[in-house]
Amino acid sequence: MLAIVYHVKEAIDNQEVKEATNDKVEVTKKNKTGPLRLSEANRKEVDEAYKLMDRRYMWKLSSGKVIEDELYKLGRELEFEHAVHSFILDIDDELVADCFTKTELREIELTPIPEVPELSDEVNNFLGKFIGKTNLKEIQQLIKELSFGIDYDSEKHHDMDYICLALHALIREIESGKITEANLENWFNCHVWSMVFDHAFENIKAISVIRGESTSVSTATRKNKKTKRKLGDRRKIGRRGDWILRAVGNVDKNEFGAGEAGKGWVDQYGTKYLREGGLKLPKVLKDMLLNLMEKICWNDEARKKIQTVGIIHGGLMMTIAYIDNPMGYICRLRRSDLMEVPDVAEKFESILTILASVLNIKSVVRETIKIVQRSGQTNKSFKSAGLRKRPRNESQHHLSACMSTPKKARVCKVSTERPYPASPCPGSPNADPLI
Repeated sequence: MLAIVYHVKEAIDNQEVKEATNDKVEVTKKNKTGPLRLSEANRKEVDEAYKLMDRRYMWKLSSGKVIEDELYKLGRELEFEHAVHSFILDIDDELVADCFTKTELREIELTPIPEVPELSDEVNNFLGKFIGKTNLKEIQQLIKELSFGIDYDSEKHHDMDYICLALHALIREIESGKITEANLENWFNCHVWSMVFDHAFENIKAISVIRGESTSVSTATRKNKKTKRKLGDRRKIGRRGDWILRAVGNVDKNEFGAGEAGKGWVDQYGTKYLREGGLKLPKVLKDMLLNLMEKICWNDEARKKIQTVGIIHGGLMMTIAYIDNPMGYICRLRRSDLMEVPDVAEKFESILTILASVLNIKSVVRETIKIVQRSGQTNKSFKSAGLRKRPRNESQHHLSACMSTPKKARVCKVSTERPYPASPCPGSPNADPLI
């Protein structure tokens, strides 16, 4: 049987093969976890972003090396999509680290991070009361003794009450024995992560933890802006996440963080961790950061003080990622150590580090909210309010948006032995839009 094969797109991830016969089309999926190969359009997009950068604002190290130059050169050598194509600097990535000396990497690490308030002594000492405790009955009794009862004040006691709530919930799961089973992703979200993470933010009325594969508004904005969406075009949706920290309100959709979850953990070289922790999540966090920078009118001082935060958790393991813009056109990705939720009483103390980490994330989000809300509110800014859109300040440099995700490959195999003309492949100019 003679067949004609059409190659429509250049990527290889989730390769979709459609075979047309006389009366039906069979669709199969191949290579679901493969990387996405860059197209010529992707490479042109990166070239244009780099050419628009003003060298006066680039991040120049003491050695004379310019980070934007290094990421651009590395990106040109790579065949598949990588965070460097979106000018995201992740020095924990071995490919990126090889571009710099140990001294240069140290300088990048020591470049100041946005300041946030530390945990209060009261919360720190409260966590300290549980250090060394491994008897679940004793821990339950201590929680009971430390409970606030009718004296509870949300302003004073919320974080400590959250600690008690999370510890109590974890004890119940350990006692049930089900936390050690091979549970599904949603089980961990409901029984572990909602208690460990979501409840920490309940007293910040400005934001909400949105769960259930919500799409990022910031990423959607970037996609529609790049394609110059017009009336009649279908609006593109943002990247889906397992949770998103989003402002509460009918209009303001500021986003401050996102998370990715999995039902199991292999190691830091697992495909899911590398793909989501090294590319998917950093791009979403950069989209959110750039959206916040738009809100503060790219103010040079304020933009260095804000950051977005993400969490990757697989099974009972988690790690935290932060994105900021310390210098130039670069978004720096910082990571925490790996942390594990205990599944037995003997390891119970490890939960204390996780709860402290979540409360530190909360401080980061709170500080970013404050900066975004108060930035630019000077007397001068009110004089022409509503009369015209504020002109761009030419002394400020804008960061380039993330590179568009390469298209997924589609390969059509169309048989010539049919009583009617062969249909064009999906994605081709003459394709039927319903296919």
